[in-house]
Amino acid sequence: MKALVFSPFANIWEHSFPEGLVAEGLGDRGFDVTTVRCDGLYESFCVAMSASGLTAEDTLAKKRQVCGACHKRRDILDSTMGFPSVLIEKYLTAADYAEAAQAANSVTLTDWSSFVMDDIPIGRYASYEFLLNYKILGTDIPEHLFPIYRQQLRICILTMCASARILDDLTPDVVLTYNRLYGVNHAFLVIAERRGIPTYTLQGGGHVTHRGETITMFRDSESLLHVLDHESWGTYKNEPLGEREVALVNSHFDGLMEASSAFAYSSAFQAAEPDALRTRLGIPADAPVLLIPMSSEDELNAAQLADYWPDTSGRPNVFADQFSWIRFLFEFAKTRPTYRFILRLHPRMFPNKRENVVAPVVAMVMKLIEDAPSNVIINMPSDNVSIYDLLQVVDVLLGYRSTVGAEFAAFGVPVVAPANKDFFTYPAEVNRTGYTKKEFAKLIDEAVVEGWSIENMRIVYRWFAFQFTRIAVDFSDSVDAKPSAIRPKKPGFRLWLWRKMVFLIIQFGPLIRERIALRGRSSSEATKDIFADVIKNGRGNLAESVKWKRPQTSRDAETALLRNRLAFLDRERWHSFVSEKSLAATISSYLAKK
Repeated sequence: MKALVFSPFANIWEHSFPEGLVAEGLGDRGFDVTTVRCDGLYESFCVAMSASGLTAEDTLAKKRQVCGACHKRRDILDSTMGFPSVLIEKYLTAADYAEAAQAANSVTLTDWSSFVMDDIPIGRYASYEFLLNYKILGTDIPEHLFPIYRQQLRICILTMCASARILDDLTPDVVLTYNRLYGVNHAFLVIAERRGIPTYTLQGGGHVTHRGETITMFRDSESLLHVLDHESWGTYKNEPLGEREVALVNSHFDGLMEASSAFAYSSAFQAAEPDALRTRLGIPADAPVLLIPMSSEDELNAAQLADYWPDTSGRPNVFADQFSWIRFLFEFAKTRPTYRFILRLHPRMFPNKRENVVAPVVAMVMKLIEDAPSNVIINMPSDNVSIYDLLQVVDVLLGYRSTVGAEFAAFGVPVVAPANKDFFTYPAEVNRTGYTKKEFAKLIDEAVVEGWSIENMRIVYRWFAFQFTRIAVDFSDSVDAKPSAIRPKKPGFRLWLWRKMVFLIIQFGPLIRERIALRGRSSSEATKDIFADVIKNGRGNLAESVKWKRPQTSRDAETALLRNRLAFLDRERWHSFVSEKSLAATISSYLAKK
């Protein structure tokens, strides 16, 4: 089989090196592998520049510095791994550049999202990372940013032009790339798919500290919704976990609490005394506490515009959107004056470790908050309260789409959610799901009464283990991409200075890290077999491979491992707490009874 890897962003080493390992493994299994590289086509702005800390408004000279660094990493990958490669620019003509510029300049603020070329909605596909970078909700692009979007559209059109000729020339049986949602990647893949060529998207795994050391792979537009419906998860969730699997989940949550990763939006766990936190938030000592975590709207918006959101119109749905859900909870709160509700705004709405932009949706949220009853507490990112400190005082998590539901369940906290057609963040089994507003309200009250349970932990631990050991493949023998412990964890001068230093090292460093990684690279035979099996048999994702092996264990052994985790938290993380009404106290009491 011929495999074509569209890989124009070699400078993002945390992506391009694992991607290269996958391609090299396919070569070892008999695939004829060729890579497609960039030689400056995307110099107006690209994701490699964004990853280096630049914005579209930076000078062309700075952007070309990233291009130069990208070329160095491209060349060392190709020369060391031995792949033949082609440059995308070689497949473009002067007429293509003129046509792309004319087409991009023809779109307006009112019609850009409906722009179609060759029956492909490239106007929407080109907007993905642009909308995320500027946290735009809907299709209303501010006029001063529109030239930036037009540049993105132009290079996506050029990518479409080149991809058709590359596919004609190389005739691959399969096409791979790292994250199909990036505009130019999507433009390349959609041409392949129109020709009936299977495509696969690679990405880092879900483990917060091992993300860069693992790789997921999904076919075409397959998403977690398809994974959750597949027999691979249906089988896995009914089998107890072993020591390695539980340890992986434990280390994920240790990483979340440390907040060293750019993908951990919450501030680090501070070990704040629960009673002091209750006093700070104005929560009476005996009041049940229910957390309402908001999710990020711009990420959903960008994915929907990129046609990456599956058709969920036939699924049950209680509320029209997140805002309707919150308004219902405000009304519910009025009928439960003894409860205290904490509405936590998503940190991504505000400047954070990854973006320095305030989301336009914030104005809508602040307007909504004006109607909050007195027993609803508003938790802003500026309050600097870690979600893992809040965990100590929360009795019930009220979910909608946020991953925080699964995170709290992993500590035994009950989660209640309404049926939501767009919910496939994690398995529905983790939640108590209400299929009507009345049932949703009833389940909330029941969860308050029933409270904490180790069984809440069990199912969600199995889900996280499934993510880390089936949806993703481990490359940690070759890839060391753990978050730096010295990276500043809050927006501000120190984080700005850190980014500047990293930029200089990445752009002008002597590639010592890269050369060491390439010399020491290896992939297990099992890993090579899994990727080859999925592609050769047209499977939807890595979890569907028949090449996986899993050690057998018992439910009692799994329970012992979960209890060991709770004992560790009680002994190491929460040992200073004296509050008699906290998660730590509940777990300590549970451990003492067994």
